[in-house]
Formats: sequence, C-alpha cells, structure tokens
Amino acid sequence: MELGNLMFNTNKNQQYECPKWIVALLNELDNQLDRVMWNNTQKEYPSPFENTANSFKNDVFEVQAFDWNDDIEQPYNFKCEDIEISWYKYLGRDTTINGEYEPQKIIDMFNKCLKSILDMDVKD
Repeated sequence: MELGNLMFNTNKNQQYECPKWIVALLNELDNQLDRVMWNNTQKEYPSPFENTANSFKNDVFEVQAFDWNDDIEQPYNFKCEDIEISWYKYLGRDTTINGEYEPQKIIDMFNKCLKSILDMDVKD
C-alpha cells in the first residue's frame, strides 16, 4: 500500500488485494457507463471510478468516487451483491476487495453489471 493511503485515507480498505484482471473488468464498466451516459445526455459524465466526487447506483450495483470527508468512513467504492471493492482516490490505486472470489463469480458479476448499463442505452 502507498504511504499516502496508509497515513491519510480515512476510508475503509478491504481485506485482500484486488487482482488486476478484476480492475480491468471494472475499467470496462467505467468505459461503458461513460458511453451510455453520453448517449443519454449528450453531456460529459464525471466517472465515479475516478477522483470526481460523483456516484452511480442502479438496481444491480453502485459505485462512488473516493470520499474526501475525513469525518466519514466510506465502506467501499464499488458494491454488487456481497462483493465490495475499495480504492485510494481512483480505481487501480491500492485497490482492495473483501474476499477471495472464484473467477466465475466475478465474471457473472461483471456480466450482470454490464447488462444493467447496456439496458440503459438509448436505442435509435
């Protein structure tokens, strides 16, 4: 873990280091969310996976940017069912996860989250 994370982060770190392949899947969710939000609004949508103070929530998953409020412990940045993932300031930086999950469970989570985003897309 980075020194800054250890010294200044008041948000919760999860128990396990998050594998890079899971971070890659979350990056794809971020890309698709950005694309769909642009299609729906024709405005830039600040990514909740980055240091933007933005958040997103639907019936399947929720994601919220790093919280700078020192008075509140943010329990996670990403949550889908029982899977919780945290990071320091932006996805990929000291990213941690609350369990050691079977790859198929993470892939199923990704597919479910992706479908929920794609279902929001404006159809021509």
